[in-house]
Amino acid sequence: MKDGSEHHGFEVNWTLRSLAAAGLLSICAVASAMSATVNASRAEEERKVQAAIAQEAELVADLANYLAAETAAAREAMDGPRLKPAKATTAILTDADPIEALTSFDFTDLTIAKLDAEERTCLAQAIYYEARSEPRIGQLAVADVVLNRVASAVYPNTICQVVFQGSERRTGCQFSFSCDGSMQARLNKRKWQESEDLAGAILAGLRAPISRNATHYHANYVTPHWADSLTPTATIGTHKFYKFRSRRNLAAAPAAM
Repeated sequence: MKDGSEHHGFEVNWTLRSLAAAGLLSICAVASAMSATVNASRAEEERKVQAAIAQEAELVADLANYLAAETAAAREAMDGPRLKPAKATTAILTDADPIEALTSFDFTDLTIAKLDAEERTCLAQAIYYEARSEPRIGQLAVADVVLNRVASAVYPNTICQVVFQGSERRTGCQFSFSCDGSMQARLNKRKWQESEDLAGAILAGLRAPISRNATHYHANYVTPHWADSLTPTATIGTHKFYKFRSRRNLAAAPAAM
């Protein structure tokens, strides 16, 4: 009996060891599989990051080329013949008849200047509320979308009309900040000044096709229903940009951004 019980105990002990070894192998296999999955996920994330960096670099290069061309053109224009010194203000007032100057003054110049100031403010609002936390290239891209809409037959033909299109309706605004209460919050003075300065520079000619003719964009954490009907043009910062696929799509333009 003693020998039999010892033999039986040996078999039980061997079985337990076999089960433990098999369990250990299973754990190792699962750990290896999980490690491989994690490595694959990291590789995919790294690929996406590198692709985003490459695209950003391409956009920056496009902007740099544009600015270089504009600088060269401006320098060439400045190489013309020297102008005579401007008259002093006192001399102009002495030579002119104040009454005649007042009656002949074209007041439409003031209206035009006022309209230009309003357009600059509207563009600055779009930049501030839509992209103030974005890098400068992302702000330029948002402004580019606004100006692309102004140039499109589908949308209004002024910046203010484009930016505030549909703002009278709670769910119909093209730019969400114009109807969701964002404009009631206190302005960040530094960011607002930067937005105004950039808007002025853009309207003065500092503009590059950063968005690649886009008329729409959305934040990368949402997927609007209209995205699949348009052609992606760029991903800049936290925004994805789109344009119409063809003239046929213009007739079915999305109701909102």
